[in-house]
Amino acid sequence: MTVERTETASSEAGDGDLLTAAARGDGAAFRHLLDRYAGRVFANCYRVLGESDEAEDAMQESFARLWKVLGRHTGAAAPDRDAGGWLMRTSRNLCIDRLRRRKRWTTDETVLEMQPDPTPGAEERRQTQDVGDRVRNALNDLPDRQRAAIAMVHFEGLPQTEAAEAMGVSVDALESLLARGRRSLRARLETAKADLI
Repeated sequence: MTVERTETASSEAGDGDLLTAAARGDGAAFRHLLDRYAGRVFANCYRVLGESDEAEDAMQESFARLWKVLGRHTGAAAPDRDAGGWLMRTSRNLCIDRLRRRKRWTTDETVLEMQPDPTPGAEERRQTQDVGDRVRNALNDLPDRQRAAIAMVHFEGLPQTEAAEAMGVSVDALESLLARGRRSLRARLETAKADLI
């Protein structure tokens, strides 16, 4: 008889009382909140997601978050008196996050299908390595100052003023070093290209 009266009192209790009891670890109070709002939260999730299994997952995650928040009982994050409103907002946000992830996965899959296989074959790897070796060799054959100017401006991305200052030359002198270095590189690489053909 006492148990019956307690259960009836709990089921008639307002959200505020149930939330307070659940925050103290009362599992029965939390179950009453679950019984009271599970149908509405599921319907909300199903409306947004359109899939029963995913709506069920989002509903469960919403109640799991409520339990976690009640355990910490942190001010603004925890519902005060309106568990239903808090659950509806939380479940809607979770569903929107799921839709975003779903859209991102769909977009990623589409992009991957459109792109060629990024792993080059053995022949492509060998050719890429050959080109890299030829460029490296051509750079190493340049005089030191030309090589340094090209490395600072083109590989390190320094502005010409900073590169000139680092080399202890004027900007005009740096531009001259760059021009001579580029001409020399171009000639060396054209020779290397002719050797390949």
